[in-house]
Amino acid sequence: MYLFAVLFSCLALLGLVYQGAALAALWCFCRRPLPQPSGGDLPGITVLKPLRGVSPETEACLASFFQQDYPRFQILFGVAAADDPVVGLVAALADRFPHVEVELVQCPQKMGLNPKVSTLRQLLPRATQELLVISDSDVWAPPDLLANLGAALQEGGVGLTSCLYKAGPLAALGSALEALAISADFIPSVAVAHYLEGVSFALGAVMAVRREALGQMGGLAAIADYLADDYQLGRRIHQAGWRVTLLPLVVSTCQPHTSFTGFLSHQLRWARTYRVCRPRGFFGFGITFVLTWSLLAWWLSGWSLWGWVLLGCGLAGRTAVAWGAARLLEQEGRLGKMVSLLPLKDMLSFIIWLLSFLGDQVVWQGRRYRVKVDGRLEEIV
Repeated sequence: MYLFAVLFSCLALLGLVYQGAALAALWCFCRRPLPQPSGGDLPGITVLKPLRGVSPETEACLASFFQQDYPRFQILFGVAAADDPVVGLVAALADRFPHVEVELVQCPQKMGLNPKVSTLRQLLPRATQELLVISDSDVWAPPDLLANLGAALQEGGVGLTSCLYKAGPLAALGSALEALAISADFIPSVAVAHYLEGVSFALGAVMAVRREALGQMGGLAAIADYLADDYQLGRRIHQAGWRVTLLPLVVSTCQPHTSFTGFLSHQLRWARTYRVCRPRGFFGFGITFVLTWSLLAWWLSGWSLWGWVLLGCGLAGRTAVAWGAARLLEQEGRLGKMVSLLPLKDMLSFIIWLLSFLGDQVVWQGRRYRVKVDGRLEEIV
């Protein structure tokens, strides 16, 4: 038992080192300057937005893209069914912002197992601009988003750029846990990866890509059957010889009513997908569970004083990362609630990490899939 206590304490110490590195990486990353537009006319941008259904936050999220401070852009919305309630909302926004070039496109075909990519493939032929911005329906964008993305794609050799994201309003336990997982786990790990290995992936909330780069990586058809379409898009464009960048710019994702079971399902789906895409990185992600390792070390050491000190250090380290992420992502107002949920969230994340190794099935939009070794989806009927 004591040997296991020593082993877990070593893992906890590694976890503490990681927490410090993550906080430093996030701090440095968020203070990087944003790219500035080069001289001449700014290139036109087409925004591609797959839509499905309406929530109380949908109108504000969609309206934020109509209000972009950018000279020339087009917005294409895609829906699978003409009777989707979001159709009326898009029509109302088009009337409210008549100066914006907007089109609602019905995309009924099933072009692959990923419905988002399927809709994008049907929207792409209607895009009139060279630069493409792919955005989820629940994203609220600051007015300078397109300007920053366009400037990033003007830099030499850049084929794709994306940005950080945070959770918006919180109205349920699942939403709060999801927000904490994003800010205290995912975004810091992205910052660490940025400095350790560079960026060869994208974050799917908002992605900007050159048409030329998209064509050279095989087009959207190449990722039609992948769940992690953002990861695949970034990786393939990087493999095609283009630079992939990540901006220190933050957008909000608005899913305030996520249930507790919805949080668990999403996290397990993400974990099993991440395990397939980046197996070594996902296995190494285990050292981040400093609270779990220190708690196990304390228990197996017979509730020793040194084990208690280690647990306290682990809690302090995790709190520091949560606090730092909240400050840098401008979430100070919810810091108290998020920190109070930190032990629960970390224990749940550790269990989900273990469960991810025990199977390859995920549930997505009510359908069950198997994630194959190469990352492709296989529907289970």
